[in-house]
Amino acid sequence: MANGFEALKVCSQTVELLLKMGIRKPMPVQEQAIPALYAGKDVIARAQTGTGKTMAFLLPLVEKIDTSKSYVQALVITPTRELSQQVATELKKIIGDREIKVLAVTGGRDFETQKHKLEGKSHVLIGTTGRLLDHIRKGNTSLGGVKYLVLDEVDEMLQQGFIDEAGELISMTNPEHQTMLCSATLSEEVRKLGKHITKNCALIDINPEEATVAKIRQICLKTTDEYKNKVVAGLIDRYNPYLMIVFCMSKERTKELGEWLGMQGYNVDVLHGEMSPAKRKTVMKSFRDAKIQILVASDLAARGLDVEGVTHVINYDIPHDPEWYVHRIGRTGRAGNDGIAVTLYTADEVKWLRNIENKLNVTMERQNLEGKTVARRSVASASTGKAKKNNTPKRGRNSVVNKRKAPKTGSNRRQGAKKEK
Repeated sequence: MANGFEALKVCSQTVELLLKMGIRKPMPVQEQAIPALYAGKDVIARAQTGTGKTMAFLLPLVEKIDTSKSYVQALVITPTRELSQQVATELKKIIGDREIKVLAVTGGRDFETQKHKLEGKSHVLIGTTGRLLDHIRKGNTSLGGVKYLVLDEVDEMLQQGFIDEAGELISMTNPEHQTMLCSATLSEEVRKLGKHITKNCALIDINPEEATVAKIRQICLKTTDEYKNKVVAGLIDRYNPYLMIVFCMSKERTKELGEWLGMQGYNVDVLHGEMSPAKRKTVMKSFRDAKIQILVASDLAARGLDVEGVTHVINYDIPHDPEWYVHRIGRTGRAGNDGIAVTLYTADEVKWLRNIENKLNVTMERQNLEGKTVARRSVASASTGKAKKNNTPKRGRNSVVNKRKAPKTGSNRRQGAKKEK
């Protein structure tokens, strides 16, 4: 059976290394980006994490490095320390016996140690804007020889306000450099930036629905805020996941759920924005090594973090933005593997569920607490905004059954909520 990477003109040494990693068939973003990058074109790619975009820019990078020249020739800028470390790890897997020196340059690591390593004349720097600029301003390295530039998760850089610093770094590179810009979205801001920093570029747009969620079984489960913790515990017991990530909308809810699950005896830890870089690194290492089975995380972990073996994702809080839904559930079903994503929602949150389904053109399977599929009321003519009349008998929300099921706290608010159609 022919190897798909050979058809893309990837060198035989790299193809062999990919085979050892179990990678034989290129993913859609790789099929389009790799030939364009080999041809010397700039590339703007919309691709979610988990679609193979990292290898799409790393495979050409390896072959563009001249190891006889001891200066920085390639620069990869990322919005987070974790993503920089991941990209560096992936790159080292495909270097083989080539003497390419790679260094991740991020905060949270000893500055003097990094300075010493930079003196060893790295060929590839992968890092965050702040720490890269610190070293350059102190004369520890320079970017004048960089001819291959990647901005990864550029929409996140824009959101976090790092793009000016990234622009400063870009201005220090060789004027004739080649650029690849990766983004999970193609917003107006991203498009404007792309026009500014690329020339004669190839635009690659990988549909997020097809790329990320096609292999993921998507389930929704209706509950109440008061009962959510027990629902999560029930899902853990039922699925017995290898690795599961539970996403919450805030660090407070992340900590509360993590503590509650720990008290019930589950093998759990948390990841949120208040944690120190050292603690975050420790938690992620334990999770990657499967020493932790359940990771309760705020949206900090939804972008860029690539953990092999995540079998299940739970949306404890339903995301209001379909893009964030894709980012979250994309932690499972990666690189063509199957995965399960369960989204919990309350009566007040039906509109957010419909928003996700309409925008992504998906219909989640509705289950009850026992895991049985239950019928969903038709959302007929959702695309036209016209609901069918007299299709469903009215059940007033003040029925005896509904009163019995309503929570004791906040029941008046819930009884006034919109019905699920």
